[in-house]
Amino acid sequence: MLLLLYGKIAEKYNTIPEEVRREMQIAIDAGFDNPDPAVQEEWKKMTLKADRPTPEEVINYAVKKLKGN
Repeated sequence: MLLLLYGKIAEKYNTIPEEVRREMQIAIDAGFDNPDPAVQEEWKKMTLKADRPTPEEVINYAVKKLKGN
């Protein structure tokens, strides 16, 4: 499902899915490094498999939040 999402975004912006995912990771890393305590509290709500969230983890978290879970 997420590969389809990356593919659709890539098609829209005339790039490749791998580049979409890479750019998303760069944006996530920048947000994750934000020192604002309120921002850091939001990151702590996520379950992470490693020390930094992946695009897949952020997308899954956002979908759950939108569904009210």
